[in-house]
Parts: sequence; C-alpha cells; structure tokens
Amino acid sequence: MSRYTYLVTGANRGIGFEIVRQLLAEGKHDVIAVVRSIATASPIKALVDESKASKIVEFDITDRLSIKKAVKDLKAKGVDKVDILINNAGAIHELVAMEALEDSEFERLLRTNVVGANSVISEFMPLLQHGHRKVVVNISSGLGSISMNTGYASGGYNVSKAALNMLTKQYAVEKAASGFTFIALDPGWVQTDMGGKSAPLSPNESVSAIVSTVSQLTPKDNGKYMNRFGETLPF
Repeated sequence: MSRYTYLVTGANRGIGFEIVRQLLAEGKHDVIAVVRSIATASPIKALVDESKASKIVEFDITDRLSIKKAVKDLKAKGVDKVDILINNAGAIHELVAMEALEDSEFERLLRTNVVGANSVISEFMPLLQHGHRKVVVNISSGLGSISMNTGYASGGYNVSKAALNMLTKQYAVEKAASGFTFIALDPGWVQTDMGGKSAPLSPNESVSAIVSTVSQLTPKDNGKYMNRFGETLPF
C-alpha cells in the first residue's frame, strides 16, 4: 500500500484536529498538521510529537508570507511532496441578516474562507505537483449551496462557502489536464466551536466518513461538490 503525505489546515481543534488524529491512528500516512500558533496548540502538538510520521507547522492562511515561509521550512526538513491537501481552516460569524453584517466582518470571512484557501493552494502547488495523488479537498458546507439555500441567517458565511465552491470548480477546470482532483466537501453539522453543541454530529462521526471518502477519490471526482459520504450535492 502506498504511503501518502497529507497536509491539514486548521488542525488545532475541531474537524481538523480529528482528521489528523484519525489519519495518524491508521498509521499508513505522513501527516503535516497546520496551526496558526504552535505555542497555543498544545493538544495537537502532543499528538504530533507521539508520531514519527507527522510534523506540525505554523502559518496564518490570511498571511501569504507566513505560508511561503512554512513551505520553505518544510522543504528544508525533507518534505518534497504533498499528496492530499485538506483545506479545513475557516471562519464563521454570528447569526445576522446580510443587511446587518458589517463590511469588515464580511471581508474577514471572504479573506479567510476564500482568499486564504486560494493562498494555501497556490503556495503549496509545487509540492502538490510532485504528489502521487494530487488531491485538494476544500472543506465547504451545505450552506454554500445556492440551490439548497433556505435563507439561514449566516449569510456572509454562506456566500463565502459558495465562493469556495466556485474556487474549487475553477481549479478543477484549470488543473484537470495535470491529473489533479479538486473537490468541495460538506462535513455536515458538527459539534465544534464553530458548529456549536447542538449540532447532531460528533467530530468522530463526521471525520470517519470524510477520511474514508477522501481515500477513495480519483480524477473522475474532479470538480465535484459532495457530502462526507461522497454523494454529490447541487451547487
């Protein structure tokens, strides 16, 4: 069985943390956990330190220079490829109608959920091009579906995830001839700091399905928007 290198952003908590934990528990892959600050990410650092097959790196997805530095540092440590990038880091806002959403807050959401995701893809593209699988998973949301929009009052977040879906599709079209697989994936409503305690899914339930689905992706899935089980969702 081939050994692949995963890069997971937003790994200090929630879905990102659980993805890293489950991948390391499988013992089949090398995992690079991304956090904004190693100094404030003790749980994930402890998890990574227990495994020889993992590394922890810090950068802010809204800061291109910090991403560039992280790529340089990883290369210096012998990382020469990334097979699967899971763009999980993101931001949400309080439930308010679009008309009440401050411009600065809207810009923060777009900067994090869309521009930040693009920055990570762009800066890690050279390592992804050397990967054996060339898979990029952008963690989206069912709330990013235009077709399924019911008016749920997290408009800025919804818009940013719809934009992330289009970003995914754009890359899928541009990189199809190079053997890449870009997908947008809805993890479901999960009990995290972002999802809240009333969410129906535990991180373990959501991520076990995500990890299984990602492991089975092929170039035929390029450009799809799917749920955690790999079922296609309407854009």
